[in-house]
Amino acid sequence: MLPYRSYGDHGPLLVLLHWLTGSGLAWHEAGKILGERGAQCIAIDLPGFGDANSISGYDMRAMSTAVVETVRKLRSGTTEAPWLMGGHSMGGKVAAAVAREAINGADGLSGLRGAVLVSPSPPCPEPMQESKRAEMLKQLGESTGDADHDRELAGKFIDDNTGKLPLRTEVRERAVTDVLSMNRTAFRAWLEQGSKEDWSERVGRLPLPAIILAGTEEAALGPDVQREKTLPHFIDGDVIALEGCGHLAPLERPFEVAEHICSFMNSLGLSLKAQAGELGQTFASLLESNRVSAQTRSVMESRMLSAATWDYKSKALSDTEFRTMRALAERVVPHAGFDVAGSIEQRLANGTGDGWRFATLPPDAEAWRKGLASLDAAAEREFLVPFVALHPEQQDDLLRKASGGEIGKGLLGSVHIGDSADAYSGSEMKQWFEEVRGELAKCYMAHPSTMERVGFTGFADEGGFTQIQIGQREEFER
Repeated sequence: MLPYRSYGDHGPLLVLLHWLTGSGLAWHEAGKILGERGAQCIAIDLPGFGDANSISGYDMRAMSTAVVETVRKLRSGTTEAPWLMGGHSMGGKVAAAVAREAINGADGLSGLRGAVLVSPSPPCPEPMQESKRAEMLKQLGESTGDADHDRELAGKFIDDNTGKLPLRTEVRERAVTDVLSMNRTAFRAWLEQGSKEDWSERVGRLPLPAIILAGTEEAALGPDVQREKTLPHFIDGDVIALEGCGHLAPLERPFEVAEHICSFMNSLGLSLKAQAGELGQTFASLLESNRVSAQTRSVMESRMLSAATWDYKSKALSDTEFRTMRALAERVVPHAGFDVAGSIEQRLANGTGDGWRFATLPPDAEAWRKGLASLDAAAEREFLVPFVALHPEQQDDLLRKASGGEIGKGLLGSVHIGDSADAYSGSEMKQWFEEVRGELAKCYMAHPSTMERVGFTGFADEGGFTQIQIGQREEFER
């Protein structure tokens, strides 16, 4: 059985394979997000890499067989449960071979519902120029004997595969460590054999839906190559181009990758349960007690029900705008445990806001669209990628600037020259973010699971309160 890392303890299972020189840790950030969203992710180390660097068997058949055996053991006792197969780069080609085994009825692999591929090496021989192959073999095929020089070469390899936005320092260092800890025989074997193997006929056309993510800054395995080489192997699939992203999307864009995976799972009817979907027994009993009015109980239960899953599909905003909204919500109320952005978007779609707004700003839905567009424009100007693609620290910095009125259209935009003509001005952006921040915080605090978390019982007022001093509690609160 191959080593693996797991994220999340319930929900649909997603098995993930990594890229050449990487390990299951390449999925760490995306896996954590998916685990919080209600998916169960298993990130496997392929033979020769990560914690499996002493395990042999580097050709396609050996690797796919090892993955099949691992998945079979991991799914023991739950063989009828739905699951998905995923892979990045090298892992994408192996994932397609495993998917074929599942479709062919291999024991323990029933229930496969779809494939998630990120910049995958296609089932056919990888379209890599021989000069590039030779360069990679020279760069990393053998240790130089100088640890510092080896680390320098590994860092250059990581940077060469990264898009417009450099990796976070800790993520880059982890990726470099993966390179240095791999079995170099496995690395050479993939370049000289595995990547050249033709599995087109064996994989065939899989009766599975698939999403294929690929960065527009990809040199060899970008969106166009995926449409030509990988997409035809699936009966139903979609290639999604990640603007400004390189080959390392799970490391470069974990939030964005997780968002697309969640949407894909939802499209397959696989429900992602929110962490805040259940209340503790004590709090739930209080909510059901005669201290809570029927009207209050109905409102609280409605809030629980509307935020019970991560299955919400935007109606007032475009898919792109909604992903930006979720990224913004995650920075204002991180780890909320439920889809705060989904709750807000639903209000926009239904027109059920509180009716209050700054006189200088447009109605709610339009205000959100304009504000999100302004955030994206600011991110593109400063970092060359959209807001959703930024690292959390960069998003926080941009939001601090928005709060201070430091981002927005300038003089040229004010006279409708340039791309920023429809953006907010700095003062408008400050007002919009003030309103947004309050709305997100209010939505978060109004959820029963948050009330339980902070120990708020003020809603249980049907019988009134008698203890009003600091530190005093009612009998039912003890």
